[in-house]
Amino acid sequence: MVLCFGGSNKAEDAARMDELKKNANDTIVEHRMELDELYQKLNANPTTGHTEEFAQQRLHEDGKNKLTPPPSTPWYVKLFVELFSLFPSLLWAGGILCMIAFALRAELDNLYLGVVLFAVVVITGLFSFYQNQKSDNMMAAFKNLLPPQVKVKRVNKEGKSEIKEVEAENIVRGDIIVLVGGDAIPADIRIIQCSDDMAVDNASITGESLPIKRKAVTTDDDPLETKNLCFFGTQVPEGSCEGIVIQVGDNTFLGRIAALALGTDSKQTPINIEIEHFIHIISAIAIFLGVTFFLIGQFVVQAEPITNLVFVIGIIVANVPEGLLATVTVALTLTATKMVKKKVLVKNLEGVETLGSTSCICSDKTGTLTKNDMTVVQIVYGGPNGFETFDCRSSFTNGRETHDPSSAAFQRLQRCGTLCNKATFKPESKFDEDGKAKPFRMGVLQGDGTIIDEVVWKTVGNASEGAMIKFCHEFRDIEDYRATNPVVIEIPFNSKNKYQAHVHKLEDGSRAVLMKGAPERIIDRCTEAFINGEVVDFPEDAKNVVKKLQDHMSENGLRVLGFCERVLPTDKYPDNYEYISNMDDYETSNFPIGDFFEEKNREALVQADALDPSKLKPFHPNAKEGMVFLGLMALIDPPRDAVPGAVALCKTAGIKVIMVTGDHPKTAAAIAKSVGILWGDTREDIMRKNAEKARPDGSIGLMAGDPGYMDPDDAEAIVVPGPKISADMPQERWDEILMHPQIVFARTSPQQKLVIVENNQRLGHIVAVTGDGVNDSPALKKGDIGVAMGIAGSDVSKNAADMILLDDNFASIVSGVEEGRLIFDNLKKSICYTLTSNIPEITPFLCFVTLSTPLPLPTILILAIDLGTDLVPAISMAYEEAEADIMKRPPRNSKVDRLVTKKLIFLAYLQIGIMQATAGFYTWLVVLNDYGYPPHILPGIDRGEMFGRQVLFCRFSGGQYVNKDGEIDPTRDPSEVPPSVEYPLWDRGDGGYIIDCEYSATNLIGPGGENCGTNCQEAESTEYFDVDNFEPTTGEAATGDARLNSLESMLALMADDYFPYIPWRGRMSPFWKNQWLYWDTDDLETLGGAYGGAEPITYFRFQLNGLYSIGLADPDFSQDGGSDILISDDALEAAESGTEAWQANQDTDPVVSWYRTLLGGQGANEQPIVDNYEHDQQYEDAVFCNGFPGATHPLTTACQTVYDNMELFMPAFCEDECSLACSLARTATDDIIGLQADGTPYRYGDDVSDAQVCMNIASRMTALEALRHSQGAFFVSIVVVQWADLLICKTRWLSIRSQGMKNSTLNFGLFFETALAAWLCYCLPIHVLGTRNLRLTHWFPGIPFSIMIFVYDETRKFLMRVTSPETVDAATGQVIRVKGWLERNTYY
Repeated sequence: MVLCFGGSNKAEDAARMDELKKNANDTIVEHRMELDELYQKLNANPTTGHTEEFAQQRLHEDGKNKLTPPPSTPWYVKLFVELFSLFPSLLWAGGILCMIAFALRAELDNLYLGVVLFAVVVITGLFSFYQNQKSDNMMAAFKNLLPPQVKVKRVNKEGKSEIKEVEAENIVRGDIIVLVGGDAIPADIRIIQCSDDMAVDNASITGESLPIKRKAVTTDDDPLETKNLCFFGTQVPEGSCEGIVIQVGDNTFLGRIAALALGTDSKQTPINIEIEHFIHIISAIAIFLGVTFFLIGQFVVQAEPITNLVFVIGIIVANVPEGLLATVTVALTLTATKMVKKKVLVKNLEGVETLGSTSCICSDKTGTLTKNDMTVVQIVYGGPNGFETFDCRSSFTNGRETHDPSSAAFQRLQRCGTLCNKATFKPESKFDEDGKAKPFRMGVLQGDGTIIDEVVWKTVGNASEGAMIKFCHEFRDIEDYRATNPVVIEIPFNSKNKYQAHVHKLEDGSRAVLMKGAPERIIDRCTEAFINGEVVDFPEDAKNVVKKLQDHMSENGLRVLGFCERVLPTDKYPDNYEYISNMDDYETSNFPIGDFFEEKNREALVQADALDPSKLKPFHPNAKEGMVFLGLMALIDPPRDAVPGAVALCKTAGIKVIMVTGDHPKTAAAIAKSVGILWGDTREDIMRKNAEKARPDGSIGLMAGDPGYMDPDDAEAIVVPGPKISADMPQERWDEILMHPQIVFARTSPQQKLVIVENNQRLGHIVAVTGDGVNDSPALKKGDIGVAMGIAGSDVSKNAADMILLDDNFASIVSGVEEGRLIFDNLKKSICYTLTSNIPEITPFLCFVTLSTPLPLPTILILAIDLGTDLVPAISMAYEEAEADIMKRPPRNSKVDRLVTKKLIFLAYLQIGIMQATAGFYTWLVVLNDYGYPPHILPGIDRGEMFGRQVLFCRFSGGQYVNKDGEIDPTRDPSEVPPSVEYPLWDRGDGGYIIDCEYSATNLIGPGGENCGTNCQEAESTEYFDVDNFEPTTGEAATGDARLNSLESMLALMADDYFPYIPWRGRMSPFWKNQWLYWDTDDLETLGGAYGGAEPITYFRFQLNGLYSIGLADPDFSQDGGSDILISDDALEAAESGTEAWQANQDTDPVVSWYRTLLGGQGANEQPIVDNYEHDQQYEDAVFCNGFPGATHPLTTACQTVYDNMELFMPAFCEDECSLACSLARTATDDIIGLQADGTPYRYGDDVSDAQVCMNIASRMTALEALRHSQGAFFVSIVVVQWADLLICKTRWLSIRSQGMKNSTLNFGLFFETALAAWLCYCLPIHVLGTRNLRLTHWFPGIPFSIMIFVYDETRKFLMRVTSPETVDAATGQVIRVKGWLERNTYY
């Protein structure tokens, strides 16, 4: 049977998982079967083994002895998901819209913006893909557990049985295999026969730190407890055996673990859930605003579709914090780097925050809570008061050391522990990499920052003996001790005798037998005891005292060993005495080992007819001599020194710590109590205490209702043995167990550990799971965060985990919890900081669409904020220290305490964001006003996006026209007549002001631009119509499908006293260029502008090199364009008023009287046909006039009239170069259109093909540059108010005065965003973003708002603190806060 996952049937996968979760004793029964029955079931022959033919047949049926790899997701699918999930999809949509806008308008801004958006998506997607592409080497790690070759009993071709080496993956069920010390076990086997010292290292299965003895008989129904099974993935450290293969490949116990691990779905991390939740919120806001205002713009404001498209792009870009993913990823990476210093290696970055959200830690015992290093923690020897228990320095005893090294009894015990011992120190562990000697003990830095004194020399040999020499070496060098007291003979430990004995030649020349072993065996072999420096009798009452001490230590989970000796008299045991441990004629050795005890036991068995005396050999007389009892040593794998404090910190932080171990319940409970996981009584403890207490009537054993009776049901602690739980246990029973605040699970299987994790998750816990063995891998994968051990951990567990403890220290997890909580807090602060700038980024587009103002902030500068100035400050929050003791807060409730909450949105958007937006708009208005565009003229002015593209018309009250040098035109009143070519600028003078401003209506939309050719920008009239064959309706007057301002729409405004406006304030600005008054149209006037070789799609959307006249093409104005003109309501009223004015006053109005003469009258009454012109009509046909001479044609003269009367809108033709003199030459007489190189005027009809075409573009360029400066100032103002925002986001509760400015990265962030903003403003190549060299004073308008934001938030936090008093729970140390109104509504 092959166990794999990923099929199409989810129900089948779930059923397989349920099957795998079953306890081993439900699925493994071979250990309970009689061997003959098992041979029959497996078709096995224990004598000969399988034939090769049968083995091949079974191999074909069962498959190879290897684990099946799970299906994997291709890398390109993972990359696709990273690039096209919801968040990137919004940016893709924005980028695509930008490209569409560029295709329709050929504006480079949209091209650049689209490229940047695409780049952001690709770069962040690739980065995220790289970070999350965790190489899953788990299956490879499982494969490493399989040995390459196995010794198998097979029948060869000759029919003879032989032991041969076979590839491990080719063994089959029923194979008889041979294992010796050092072998890895290749499959699940049942032992047929084994040596007495046969042992297996089950650490990868059960987590037990010591090898477990094996036997050929069933000792327990539980397959994990019985001693006649060996499992794939474990090892044989010593001994040998012959066994039969009962399962191979996926069906082995470890194969089922692998299937559980690989079939367990990893849960979505809490931070991933939070970011997804945040993205949904932001996406919903972006889509809602985009769609809503697109519809408003399309059907209410009736803006152009392309304008609405630009708006949708802006809304998407403004709402979506493009730098968020980079900020989160970098912040997590930085925290992971910090955690490496705390001995925690983060594999999955999101695991950093998950650890901070943890509410329950299911911790392994061995190597995590304990040192995975057996240690002597207590000893018993005979002092002045007889035999007593003394503490040795260890974490188990909290560092206490009560024994007396000068005591003779202690020294005898130490001598026996040193000499009757085979363990040694690794020579290489005594020196560092440079060969310098290392001290025996030294301080070792732990992950939590503490330094703990540890033995740094490593031992070789039995773990218990290693613990003894580490204890004894401090009192005398063991190598010196052994060299001066050499061993004569040894009796090794075996499971039958349960002792180890040595004979040593002592320093004084005498001989002594030294023995250690199981306490009950040692005590019973002794007739005397060494107490207070003397050998005394050891009667039964004294033995009972020692046995009680031993029982007490055993109950505490300690492994106890007894020690005894017998100094041999030299007369009986001279130097040449031959010591024999196994004599032919005697049952035992020929020297004292206390076998009088064994002789008594054997006599009792003989009398009971349990033994045949004829088959027994006698005991040697010397062997029956009694021993001298020295004492006991109690060992345990002790808790790490920092663990009790770490567990206490977990309790304070509201984190439940559950021990889940494969070790014995007593040992587990002892460690749990010593580290603080258990601190109360279990049900059994309470029942025992009740039974031991006296009732009021004097009888023993309290009953319910008696004073002092404790109800066992009230027990807060529980120790649950593994056999008592299972995957199919009712949820009610699970809930009953897990409601205890103090829990230990002991003797658990891997399946049970997985089910424990699942049930904790079912109850709503965020579960962190620790483990080091292969057995832990399913639970590590299932937990919200898996934590593997870096030193003792297997490759499988490391691959399954999200993070690795480099020092295997539980305390490092708690450090990780603190960092995880801190990163969540800091991510909240970072997001709040980032979101506050959304409102000043969104509102400019709302203003642009609803009020038809010029756009205050372009999308490219929004990206400059999100991906530029805000990025480093946002990331710097990752370095912020905790503002309070975050480990005294309970774990966050993931359903309530979200990363982004309503309160955070409310604060960021509706409080701080509005203040920032106000600062931005104020700065924008200040700058525009400084350059001649007061706030009251802006609403409605940019309907059709003409600001900076067309000539602006304004009505003036007073003021004066001036030239570029400030000289005043004394002949023209700005209130009544337009400016001249010589005096084109308006200055307010003494009390003048602008009443309002409008753009002329775009009431002309001609056919496509196919007749425009490549020189539209040259303004050659032959490119617009064929003067020899002019036909207005054939499309010869092409306009590139653009909406254009006509001569008539301009006259309508001028007749209503709206005149071309070039502000004198603009002339006095740093951006002014005199050349704008006579610009060479061969040059690009601005990035993406109309001249310098612009495409027709761009050219026709800007001020042209002449004017289109509808009247000249259609004198009776009879055509019907069929669509509304693009004009604001105010401009429509002005056009209506102006049209009526120039129709009514066309004979007298100096602005328009020439137009009546141009068109003439019709009919007997000579009614002017201009009366048919409609101010709100869209026209299609027009004649282009710009003074370019052509062949004889009736319209040439008419265009000359237009040229002479509209000189401000007409080009000058200059042969040498464009100049003011050439432009002003046109004012001399009506027929001059420019100057030749020698100063001779160009006149109508002259050949000007070599001349430069020069236009006055000052009106639109001043507006454009003023807008660019104001947009740059808006951008800078956001940076300025973000100074305050960064400072207030440092804390959510404390004042910045308490928190301080110790975060150097944040301080750099303040400098960085300021420096970057300055660089973007003053570095000329970056002007592609639309920024400009701002006046220094234009940095200042945002500063008062920045101060206001800082004062407002500090006041809010102060009031929040004083209205929310804090108390501290004395029992747990948790901070309990009574939330006031302000905290409930504004604390995010």
